[in-house]
Amino acid sequence: MNLKNPSLLLTSILSTIARFAGVGLNFAVAIVLTRTLSMAEAGMVFMLMTLVTGVSLFSRLGVEQWLVRDVARLQDTETAQQGVHLRDAYRMVLISSGIFMLGWLLLAPLSRHWLFDDAIQMLPLMLAGSGILFFNLVMLNSSFLKAIRHTSESILVQNSLPAVAYMLLIVLFWWGFRENQHYLLLYVASLVLAGLASFYWVRPWWQSLHPAAATQFSIKQVLQQSLPLAPVSFFSFLMLWADTLLTGLLLSNEHVALFTVAARLSFVSLFFLGALDATIYPRLLRIHQHQPEQLRRFFWQATGLVTGILGGVTLLLLLLGDTLLAVFKPEYVQAGATLAILLVAQWVRAMSLTFSFLFIIQKQVRYLNIMLGAALVVNIMANLVLIPLYGTEGAAGATLIANFVLTGGVMLLFFKKRLLDTHEGLE
Repeated sequence: MNLKNPSLLLTSILSTIARFAGVGLNFAVAIVLTRTLSMAEAGMVFMLMTLVTGVSLFSRLGVEQWLVRDVARLQDTETAQQGVHLRDAYRMVLISSGIFMLGWLLLAPLSRHWLFDDAIQMLPLMLAGSGILFFNLVMLNSSFLKAIRHTSESILVQNSLPAVAYMLLIVLFWWGFRENQHYLLLYVASLVLAGLASFYWVRPWWQSLHPAAATQFSIKQVLQQSLPLAPVSFFSFLMLWADTLLTGLLLSNEHVALFTVAARLSFVSLFFLGALDATIYPRLLRIHQHQPEQLRRFFWQATGLVTGILGGVTLLLLLLGDTLLAVFKPEYVQAGATLAILLVAQWVRAMSLTFSFLFIIQKQVRYLNIMLGAALVVNIMANLVLIPLYGTEGAAGATLIANFVLTGGVMLLFFKKRLLDTHEGLE
């Protein structure tokens, strides 16, 4: 085997191992929270995590997708140009994060009342807005590593680094962890620590971050390239984000804790999906660019790999569902039905992964965005109907319905547009 170009399966296995290291660390943090805090307190932490990561995602405006797409097309020797892309991504996200942080501060009193049942203190809620910027730094550095095919490092930075930072701070300040909502302040501090630490992995490109670098992209140019890709970036998180927020809006902090624990367990399948994403997408871009005659074969190979691996993971987690929920705390077993529905929903969504990549690569993103928007509308409407009737199971059911709409629509458009039969797509 050529070690410089390892097989898709081997690369997927290595990235999956790296992804699982992140899974274990994130579950360790969640288990500490659920076993140490009351269900209402755990619900507040999980809601704050959901808000910060969600608002951070929106504030990036698809920049990480632009970064991966354009840097992955460069040759490995073009390190200066890679660094220019990274530098201008930082600049764009610094500005957009600042705008969203201001919005966070303005809306904090409303979110305190509607999403936290007035139980959260204003200080940690206000400070959490700074986490938007630092979490974005983690995600940009991780996306850059993904684009240059440092897949394992990318996954570890994205998934492990924030969890390691939070766990480290919990251990150091265990003596006051539960007092005066310090568990919320430590979460905010962990994002700052993770954001700064993530620069360690991109240190070979530091010299390209200076303003004197030869080529640069203006804010407008970055936005023009990134905004069409933003819905693709949003959707992997957006529906579960909407589910959690609407659960907090319509139900209690305790229900947020139940739904979030079930969602985190369902994320195990998404971690596998993310590992496959990090492996397949850059390679698909390179094959399309430099070896188009191999595109069809590689596409169906990747599609079969995604469907098979995610199907097996889903089945295993369905069998172990109640046992895994009990690890968090016995009362979380009541979220078993919610977990089962979410697991099936994630598998349905996973089957659209490679089809979605072709829309991006063939520059027909608008069709993909239409389906993403339609699925989100279906998700929100289903949540408003199903949550009052069925609680957290209704929120999970809304995700399942929306994912059926998404995957079915994407596949239908894929074959209608015959994306594998052409190597030139029109925007």
